[in-house]
Amino acid sequence: MNILSIKGGKVVDTYSNKIIQKDLFIKNGIFVGEKNLTAEFNNATTIDAADKYIIPGLTDLRCHLEQPGLSFQKSVQSISRQGLAGGYTSLLAMPALSSFADNPETLRYFKDSICKDDMLDIHLSGCLTMGTKGDTLAPIGSLKEMGIVAVTDCPNSPQNNQIYLKAVEYASMFDLPILDLPRDYSLSPDASAHESLLSYKLGLKGSPRISEELFVQRSILASKYTNAKIHLTSVSSFGSVELIEKAKRDGIKITSDTTSNHLTYTEDLIEKYDSMAKAYPPFREESDRLRLNEAVQRDTIDSISSGHQQCGFNEKRVEFDLAPYGVLGLEQSFVQLIKNSGDSEKLENSLIKITKKMSEKPREILNLNELKVSEGKTADFFIYDPKAKTKIERDEESTVGQNYPQNSLEISGAVIKTFVKGRCLYDKV
Repeated sequence: MNILSIKGGKVVDTYSNKIIQKDLFIKNGIFVGEKNLTAEFNNATTIDAADKYIIPGLTDLRCHLEQPGLSFQKSVQSISRQGLAGGYTSLLAMPALSSFADNPETLRYFKDSICKDDMLDIHLSGCLTMGTKGDTLAPIGSLKEMGIVAVTDCPNSPQNNQIYLKAVEYASMFDLPILDLPRDYSLSPDASAHESLLSYKLGLKGSPRISEELFVQRSILASKYTNAKIHLTSVSSFGSVELIEKAKRDGIKITSDTTSNHLTYTEDLIEKYDSMAKAYPPFREESDRLRLNEAVQRDTIDSISSGHQQCGFNEKRVEFDLAPYGVLGLEQSFVQLIKNSGDSEKLENSLIKITKKMSEKPREILNLNELKVSEGKTADFFIYDPKAKTKIERDEESTVGQNYPQNSLEISGAVIKTFVKGRCLYDKV
């Protein structure tokens, strides 16, 4: 029997917007109230969480499970470890699995062969179109029977408007959210950077903001026309924020996220052709980064994703325009966004805001059960120590993805333990 007590921690509750210091008790993976304690808790494993924060597990809305050059199972195991180290207890897998999730057999194989008890929870998305090619609708009804929670072609986006609209209507019949990573390829063929003075200087083909904004507007109009639940993932342009802001004022059912890396970095990272920082969508300018952060604070942007996409050194060590897109985000997403300046009030306000964007809102968008650190709820949570440090460095000897946007970083604050169903699956010590 799994019995655990956590003493002296401060619980972050995004539903009440409060942080409350209290002892916690867990039995068989469920939080129990003090009135239910019995003599068996006298022998419970006890964790001292004084001066630390107890936070509901994070849920990621965009994670790519494949890594070129690595077996699919090892890639998934690696991502699970990285996610647990970042406080994630569940994620939404994009549909490129061992093969595309456009048929029930692929989903069945993944569930039976890949998912293990010592990993975080992986929720599956299904393809919107066959092979994410944008030509033919996927059998969404059959995919839902196999347990998908959303449909998407991410990192692709259907370019045919008729196909996209029919797919949106079809998915909405099954009450499945549609995730779209907006990009009009005709305006950004072969792009490898943000279209700017820097990309011209570097001689790189650029992706203009309008290539994203046109398809943001397409999804807004599609949602208005069909009343479907459409979620825009990895928004990167300040113009997209303005379109979403207006759509929300007009009562259109559109939601969106941006990635933690786009809230942190700009195109300056690629100034020396560092292909490890080649992201999708590309990092843009400081004006975009500032507008995205403002939109998060004002709730124009509903949630924050990692956009986690593993690539090995061998794949990235080519000319910049030939290197694959993809940066890592799971390990550092939460800690890099927390304003941990030593001011306890600012820290706690930041913890509530970012936890809401990375735990509560993603689950609401996907229609998943809420995660709360309260009696009767599943014990999916992590312990955050504001006095610890998070250090991440690229390791050229590693066989798993090391495509962090920066060569090394050190951040104040760290995830020190992560629990899934009451079991400690990550321990920093």
